[in-house]
Amino acid sequence: MLKILRNTAFAVVATLLLTGCFKKVTTDTTLRIKVMAEVSAINEATGQEVRKDMIPAEGCYAYLYYIDQQTWSVESYEDAAAKIITNTESGEKLSVPNAESEPFVIEGSVNQYLSLWQSSPSALVVVVFPKAQMYAYAYRLSSAENLPDTYLTLIFHTWKSGTYNEGSKDNYKWTVVAPESSVMPPIIVPSEPETPEQPETPEQPEQPTEPEQPTEPETPENR
Repeated sequence: MLKILRNTAFAVVATLLLTGCFKKVTTDTTLRIKVMAEVSAINEATGQEVRKDMIPAEGCYAYLYYIDQQTWSVESYEDAAAKIITNTESGEKLSVPNAESEPFVIEGSVNQYLSLWQSSPSALVVVVFPKAQMYAYAYRLSSAENLPDTYLTLIFHTWKSGTYNEGSKDNYKWTVVAPESSVMPPIIVPSEPETPEQPETPEQPEQPTEPEQPTEPETPENR
């Protein structure tokens, strides 16, 4: 009986050791994309910009395609909204993403996050911001092993126009495309009420000067 128990124990230990030695290594990861918008703040009275505010980019969504070459791009906002990417060499188009995003909330944070599963080492990630009619895309190579979450950052500068590059936390660059003129409503800043002028304090009347005391006559010197 003891021999049977001993053999069983050896078998269990061997199984555990083998499981540890052949632990699955994967580059699958969940992208957690924090999406922000930089918006102009306008003075209500003057219509002049007073500053730029950073706010969560509400209403964004993302998707990705598994591709092996960096010859794919998004040709227009209409294509981005329709989830279409184009091969810049062959003209081939794809319109069914391999993965699409879901909203992701971090407790206690007001930031806007998108959650997107990436199960292939190379992918083209696209983020669309309908309210500003802007979009961004980035080609990502996932090489980290057994990393369950990858946090990225994307800022839409809604006051910019045309195409520009935006960095991310993982050293990848987003290609961001904006319309020729901003369609994002500005933040209206109420004018501060003017401070009423303080009334001048009346001058104090001059105090009369004391009359000079008459000088005493000189006393003759004793002879």
